Amino acid sequence: MSCKGCMATFVICFVPTAAFSYVPGEENGRCTAITLSSRPALAANTDGLWTCWQDGAPIHRLPLPTREAVFRAADAGEVFAVEEVEVTPFGIEWLRVGRGERGDPLWIPLAYCHRVAPENTTGGDLPIGSERIEPRGGLPFGYCPSDLMQIPERYCYNDLPQQLRAEAAEALVRMLDAARREAGLTIRVVSAYRSARTQAYLCRRKIESAGIGQCVVARPGHSEHQLGTAVDLVGANGLHLLDEQFGATREGLWLDFNCHRFGFVREHAPARADWGRSQ
Repeated sequence: MSCKGCMATFVICFVPTAAFSYVPGEENGRCTAITLSSRPALAANTDGLWTCWQDGAPIHRLPLPTREAVFRAADAGEVFAVEEVEVTPFGIEWLRVGRGERGDPLWIPLAYCHRVAPENTTGGDLPIGSERIEPRGGLPFGYCPSDLMQIPERYCYNDLPQQLRAEAAEALVRMLDAARREAGLTIRVVSAYRSARTQAYLCRRKIESAGIGQCVVARPGHSEHQLGTAVDLVGANGLHLLDEQFGATREGLWLDFNCHRFGFVREHAPARADWGRSQ
């Protein structure tokens, strides 16, 4: 169970309001959680300012950008008012951010842009279960819950330190203990809280290897791991690590049918990337 920002895998997120209402195989009980989407069109909502998170992000002068149309490169932290969204025949989204010196429209790839959802600007810790992360709006780059706590080492894969928000961490421990007690299963945490800085590093590496159309790693600010309530899990043997096939293992099946008892919701990976949230 993972969250978008690493891999398209088996995802669970802590959503207390969803507990006791989940029915495996049905949508009931998942409606209160942040659900994956297949990159909804942005044209209906381009209001607000967007920020470039990657130095050297290309800005083009053509509606359907080509390498020859590069006008200049954006700097990390550069802010744009988005006027329109263009989708290339390959399904890559570009944001029109203004006009160049010659009056030509300027476009920047969505892959390098970030916008904070108004609901996430209230300051302090966001209420668990009501956070909003989607392609049009994510978390502030500096958002870090104040109640993060260390997950006991015995629950961490390869003994690597992991953190979750306190309420989620306590529920996770109860769940993993129940898996061992009830089914004899040992389940470990692969990845939990990740900062936007770490997410930017992962996203940058993936773009370098797979291009801006990559649909595996979420943009910084758009990963549920930054909430501190999402966790990637694996069996003690490490099989199907960060792989959707983990859902068919004994551990994955147990989690699918029992995670709701502890306030977690499994999120199924979509066909395309979830640009609004985690891995």
